[in-house]
Amino acid sequence: MVKLSKVLGVICFAAGIFVRSAFSQNVNLEKIVVTPSRMEESYGSTTRNVDVVGSGEIQEEGSQNLADVLTNLPSVDISDYGGPGANKNIRMRGSTAAQVLVMVDGRPVNNPRDGQVDLSTIPLESIDRIELMRGPGSSLYGSSAMGGTLNIITKNPPKQGQKTEVYSSFGTARTYIERLSQGANISKFGYLASGGYQSSEGFRPNSALTAKDANLKLSYAANEENNLNLNSGFYTDRLGTPGPAYLFDPDDKQRTLKRFFDFNWSFRPDEETAFITNVYQNYDRLEFMENNAEQVWETPFQKDIHATTVRGLDVEVEKQLLEKYRLVCGFNYVKNMNDSTTSAKHEYDVTAGYLQNHLDLAKNLKINFGARLDDYSNFGAQINPNFDFLYTFNENIKVHGLVSRSFRAPTFNDLYWPFDGWEEGNPNLKPEKGITAEIGTEAKISKYFTSGLTYYRSNYNELIQWSDDGTGIWRPQNIGSATIDGVEFENKVYIIDKLGLEVNYTFLRALDAKTHKFLVYQPEHKADVRLKYADYKGLVVELKGQFTATRFNNAANTEKVKRFFVLGLSVTKKIKEGVTCFAYIDNLLNRKYRVIQGFPMPGFSLTGGMKLEF
Repeated sequence: MVKLSKVLGVICFAAGIFVRSAFSQNVNLEKIVVTPSRMEESYGSTTRNVDVVGSGEIQEEGSQNLADVLTNLPSVDISDYGGPGANKNIRMRGSTAAQVLVMVDGRPVNNPRDGQVDLSTIPLESIDRIELMRGPGSSLYGSSAMGGTLNIITKNPPKQGQKTEVYSSFGTARTYIERLSQGANISKFGYLASGGYQSSEGFRPNSALTAKDANLKLSYAANEENNLNLNSGFYTDRLGTPGPAYLFDPDDKQRTLKRFFDFNWSFRPDEETAFITNVYQNYDRLEFMENNAEQVWETPFQKDIHATTVRGLDVEVEKQLLEKYRLVCGFNYVKNMNDSTTSAKHEYDVTAGYLQNHLDLAKNLKINFGARLDDYSNFGAQINPNFDFLYTFNENIKVHGLVSRSFRAPTFNDLYWPFDGWEEGNPNLKPEKGITAEIGTEAKISKYFTSGLTYYRSNYNELIQWSDDGTGIWRPQNIGSATIDGVEFENKVYIIDKLGLEVNYTFLRALDAKTHKFLVYQPEHKADVRLKYADYKGLVVELKGQFTATRFNNAANTEKVKRFFVLGLSVTKKIKEGVTCFAYIDNLLNRKYRVIQGFPMPGFSLTGGMKLEF
């Protein structure tokens, strides 16, 4: 780690000396974000730490899935089980995957069965931009938004005319990705239809994948103030599940089916008022097929089916009451249903209301404060207040801070895991709770170089942990607590004309508050470096590297997962208008490493392809 720190220091110093081109070319402070406050605001004026990645950046950096896009962002830690189709979850700021809220167009997609989201099931080519808010968001969005909130905004129908996109790639392990989208705008109506197919032989035995998806988005604009949108689609896959290398399974399979729809109506009767209504449903079905032929005491072939359905309603009102005061309030109702061959049928509902106050107290001071009340039918109410601010000393120096509470509701697995002789769920669980404080600054050193530094501290209580309850049966209980300190250090600079550098470092000390041991799979150090060359003829070359320090595989900190450093290289070239070719290399140095113990990551991988737009 010392050697790496020296290298990063030299790079940053060199970048500061040789900068020649305006950094402002790479950062648009006027781009609009919605996640930090549930209302549209400029990126440069938000009070929260937000990363925004657009579709153009996604294409240029050579990412093959959503996890690849997110992994290089500060405080993001991806739980990657290796290879195409393998489970990929996001964790942030010392949280678990179930403590990060993931939304698609503002629709929560965390599965109430286990609280997680497999990022590999979200098609990358359908994404218009990604907004990642670091830190708690329960005061706006409710459960799961403890470590952070990820909002994926998908592409809309064209504003005028028609547009067609064709994407095709082929890579190592005979991995194919084929996608087609077509959209048009006809008078007041618009549509965007897309579909894709992916297949791979896998880089491990019994890890082959086939997947397909389709989506349809319809829009109707009665006028500029009155808009209707309907979005629906499905994703399905079938893949082998070889398990950890030390317990290899040659024939188990898994099948996933996801369906969704959401209907959105936005109405702005005047410039000071907005009404937004959203009705949605998520359906998730997981089938796990296990062959126990060698275990004579078990059923030779076993198929478990777990299905969850989530139905929700959001109603929101925005109102500019005074010149410097804007109010955002809303109502939310969600019904969660579980139907499993192992844990039977269960359901609960949530009724919530939230209120946020946005004040521009002075030309250089913004304050937001408010709270959200979530009332659960199975364990009662939770209240989560927040306070955050942004103070601008001048156009080059900003300071931001927050204090906020957050929570995570128990999942169906936590509550109703079936008794199998030695473990069982606990229907009496309470929510996990947290409180976070944060302070940070962003400085524009010159028009060539911007740097940001943020410190945060989180205290989590009532954490759900599986343990012996004294009867010899393992049950989840609210007995855990954690203290998490972290520092995010971000630097962006242009070295020479057309050549940009980004260096991010994250320090994380995530400890069990009782034992003072490190939390499982939480690296103390993480560093990301990206060097990007882009000319005016459509050539983009990007080299990115990531260092992740040693992590622990168990709560006792006796089993280590080795640190690793990986490099990736991407080259994209716009041949002519509407024709782009690309080639991506993952794990350029062909390192042998693991993110999750027992699950090896792919070695050197090469992907090439073409994208057509017309």
